[in-house]
Amino acid sequence: MPAPVSDPPSMVLPGQPAAGAVRESIGSNNAWPGGDGAPLRVSHSLSKPALANPKGGKKFAPRSMLAHSSWYHSRAANALRTFLAGKMFAMVMVLALLLALFMPDTWVLVGVNSNSVIDVVLTVVMLLFTFELVLLSVVDATYFLSFFQMMDIVGTISMIFDISYMSGSDATYSPVASGDAEAQKNLMLLRASRAAKIGARAGRLSRVLRILRFLPFLRGGGEEKSSTGIASLISGRLANLLATRVACLTIVLVMVIPLFDIWTFPQYDYSLQTWVDRVSHVSSEGRTDDAVKEMRLMETFYARYYYFPWMACIGSPSKTVHGSDSFDCDASSTWIIAWQPERHGPPRGASSLRVHTDTFMVAFNMHKTITLKSGLAMATIIFIVFIMIFSSLALSSVVTELAVRPLERMLGTVRQIALTVFKFSAEVMEGTEEGDDGADIDSSNEMKLLEKVVQKLAIVADLQSANKLHATEDMQDEDLGILSMMQGKNVVDEQKAVAQARKSCAVPRKKALVPTVRLEDFGVSQEVYQSWGFNALPLTKTQRTSLAVFTISRFHEAGDGFVSSQDEQQRLQRFVGAVEREYLPVPFHNFAHAVDVTHGTARLMNIISSESFLTDLEQYVLLIAAVAHDLGHPGVNNGFLSEVGHELALQYNDRSPLENMHCAKLYTIVANPLMNVFSKLSKEQYKEARKNCIEVILHTDMMGHGAMVKDLQMTYQMNQEVFSNKIEGPMINGNNIAELEIFTQAETKLLVMECILHSADVSNPCRIWDTSYAWAMVCLEEFFAQGDQEKMLGIPVQFLNDRDKLNKPNSQIGFIEFMIAPFYAAQIRLWPSLHELGDNLTSNLAQWADMWEKEVNPTDEEKGKVHGRVNKVRENLQDASTRGGTQTGQRG
Repeated sequence: MPAPVSDPPSMVLPGQPAAGAVRESIGSNNAWPGGDGAPLRVSHSLSKPALANPKGGKKFAPRSMLAHSSWYHSRAANALRTFLAGKMFAMVMVLALLLALFMPDTWVLVGVNSNSVIDVVLTVVMLLFTFELVLLSVVDATYFLSFFQMMDIVGTISMIFDISYMSGSDATYSPVASGDAEAQKNLMLLRASRAAKIGARAGRLSRVLRILRFLPFLRGGGEEKSSTGIASLISGRLANLLATRVACLTIVLVMVIPLFDIWTFPQYDYSLQTWVDRVSHVSSEGRTDDAVKEMRLMETFYARYYYFPWMACIGSPSKTVHGSDSFDCDASSTWIIAWQPERHGPPRGASSLRVHTDTFMVAFNMHKTITLKSGLAMATIIFIVFIMIFSSLALSSVVTELAVRPLERMLGTVRQIALTVFKFSAEVMEGTEEGDDGADIDSSNEMKLLEKVVQKLAIVADLQSANKLHATEDMQDEDLGILSMMQGKNVVDEQKAVAQARKSCAVPRKKALVPTVRLEDFGVSQEVYQSWGFNALPLTKTQRTSLAVFTISRFHEAGDGFVSSQDEQQRLQRFVGAVEREYLPVPFHNFAHAVDVTHGTARLMNIISSESFLTDLEQYVLLIAAVAHDLGHPGVNNGFLSEVGHELALQYNDRSPLENMHCAKLYTIVANPLMNVFSKLSKEQYKEARKNCIEVILHTDMMGHGAMVKDLQMTYQMNQEVFSNKIEGPMINGNNIAELEIFTQAETKLLVMECILHSADVSNPCRIWDTSYAWAMVCLEEFFAQGDQEKMLGIPVQFLNDRDKLNKPNSQIGFIEFMIAPFYAAQIRLWPSLHELGDNLTSNLAQWADMWEKEVNPTDEEKGKVHGRVNKVRENLQDASTRGGTQTGQRG
């Protein structure tokens, strides 16, 4: 970040040690928290993904809280999970699901004119659904607030529409239809409620997915760890995943499509009401014979339909005790007796539809129509389940043919190669101390076999090199001279040096036992750690210290790099502990910032594949410099120190006094043998490491920011033909060899190293919004604290430091536009893989602009200017990601 600030009330800077002083501390041997997971290798391995929010990189807080609660790991929770996953409970829930899906319609088909049995059964089913829903919500973090939980909630609530004493229909109650205007206006509402009921009932289908796991072609998707058959395991998991996605899509379609029926033209058979009105009119005039004739004509008219009149009476409309519409018949009417219907009433009261006027009512038998609708509903559910299973089977076959079969052939080749390597290694190692571990090819999975093959090949290569040395020992001087002449080097001296180096390195490599750790123990998930959503601010001091040690020691593979033994690990822990104590409790430039920059440095090196042009030592130096780059920072900038004539400004002649002080403090700590993280280096390596460490820390001074941007732009311009892909060539780690030749040049390499650390130092505006905003606030608070001191001392208040005048969003817009965007545009042109930083920067700039508009309420002209500035930054960063156009700054 730009020139920092602080909040000490006077010129005296806390924590300033005397020259040559150093705080000596011995770190704990137990700095690495224990864990039962596999070791996490940040650069080269993948871990099980953590619970994450799909809209961002952070953990989804509710699920994370549940997964890390003491209840979640208790015996009771484990017992409940075992119970819920058991076959007995699954069979009970399958039976309950079948009853929920088919019993309401089966009750209609059978024609049962009672509510008692179905209400009891469906109530028990609803209680089972609720029981399962509640238990899964408290013992399964992946289920909590997931799509399946939402569908289970909908499906459980939908049960009330099938239980008569809740919101379901009464099997004994005959619905009433009338032809008044109010009933016609309510028709749309009735259609909407029916569509909602159909959609809600479809929510129960999500439970069908739990039955799919018992199908033979999906059994491979479980979590059991088999020692063999990794291809079949992958096949099962892929098929399970695809089947679940297709089933979810099917359920959503079934729920949504009925909603479109709400706005269709209301279909209504007006003949029912017309006939009733006609007979009612004749009856009201006292023409009883004509009324009987009309009734017989009506019966004849409906003889060709599935529904027909079966009862008629004179009376008046009424209300039931529950407030439903009804009709009371007058038994004294004589002419109705003269009409005897040929067909009888329905077996269920709910299958009779009563159509009436103010004085007359006709009941129609709708049983066949309702049973047809119920039968079609059951057929629809069966068809949907069939589609789910058939789609799962089809997708499983496709996955097997396109992915699993080739993988099986490849892994079969791995087994053959492993067999050959093991036989060869057994012959080579015969008579040596390196014994065969008796690897069982048949019982080991392919990944373990590959690991063992690499180990065997390493041992064979080591032994073969040793054998070559022994072969030269029996040669005469002339023979050795000819061999040396042929190879252009002193063979004997070189082989002795190699053997000595192997002996000297053999002990540390065997001691390279790195403790098993999990990032979650540091308060960070693997997913967040490997993203720009990482935020060190909310972590504790212990978590920050452990995370810094983790980042430095695990950047390279275990056993590689410069932290390859337990002693070196402990030395690094003591070093980081001493570094943490040297950081002062200022708002921004504290140890949290150091951890943040260390993480950013590691991520940048991984993203740009720095191993292609930086040595292990250079990468290690960058990580050490990152954690120590702001040691002892007082929370005020270099300009403040020069203005007040502070001793640091006098000592370093106003030339980067803070950065020089950081370097001095770093090497004061390293001077202690217990904390010397460079103790493994040779004299020449130490000189190189010290030179690079000092150079990269000095270049974190914002006074050199503009020059660094110009140097990066010049590097691109001078080699534009290479970077614009006009020269095609072989690739290494995704980088063109022609580009790597540029980055490996001495001057360019030093610029790259300086750029990596400085980029991590000012990367806060390029993180995701939540992280970026949090760092911006503490940075501005440090600025304001310096401004308070400047006011108190009566010296000019620097730009951005006046808390009474500065508009925070506007300051960030300008900082990003003039300082950060040109810097990252230059980097993205050199390394397009950094485009995510440009995307985040653009998004955050738009967020600051929106915040500025809400706070200032600017005119349309002012809005237009700010939007133009934002768009210009966006276009420049997009242009940089495609390596198009020319390299230019933003403004000013």
